Amino acid sequence: MIWLGIQGYVARQQGRQDKKGNMLVHIHADKSSEIKSEHHRHSTNGITFHTEETGDVIGWLTRSAAASGGNCVIASGHTVYNVLAAARPDLIRVLARSDWPFAFPRFQCRPIIYAQDSNIVINFGRTPLLGNATHPRPKHLPTLSPQQVEALDAIEAIARATEMKIQTQAGDIHFINNLAILHRRDAFVNGDDPTTKRHLVRMRLRNETLGWAIPHELKQEWKDAFDEEGDRNWHLEPMPEGFFPLRMYTN
Repeated sequence: MIWLGIQGYVARQQGRQDKKGNMLVHIHADKSSEIKSEHHRHSTNGITFHTEETGDVIGWLTRSAAASGGNCVIASGHTVYNVLAAARPDLIRVLARSDWPFAFPRFQCRPIIYAQDSNIVINFGRTPLLGNATHPRPKHLPTLSPQQVEALDAIEAIARATEMKIQTQAGDIHFINNLAILHRRDAFVNGDDPTTKRHLVRMRLRNETLGWAIPHELKQEWKDAFDEEGDRNWHLEPMPEGFFPLRMYTN
């Protein structure tokens, strides 16, 4: 509750994080079903650099840390851009094209990098573009070209070379600019004691006064998340059965 109060000073608008209307998403290992244990939110595996689908600001509260591993890792999207602009401007042009076939939250072809007003905005994740074991990409959807795969791999390589690791502990609060900062997670091992089991709570936020202009291609996602209309569910503990958001491919 203290965390919710503090974040109100950072950004007053809170966003829904899925179609279930979950406002608080609990990130913790959950092996109660195969699909949960393999979902990046509930697995113990490391995940690659990405941004959240929506939100100017992402806030995390660490309720408890893993026995080992599980660092939060961030990298500057602007650094990635500058390195590519100097060494591989051809990949900048690839990333700025409108032919990236994102599979969800809805199927949409759009860029990964935007020049929005005076800001460089980055918005992407590898799973909506490549699929994974939990969400295999349907064969009827377009696949990435070799040059697009190379561009994704270049983002990951530069971000890893310039990353900053944050070794979290219980009570830590973090806020990042989701439009310009990439993040990932190290793999982790939980202990037997509840205090040694990794548990983060995430929110997606928007500051209507200080927030950057949102690129046209992303406005629908921001509208779905931040419009006043729609369900809002505040689970202070991990979501009960029936509120776990499953990704669905629609077309």
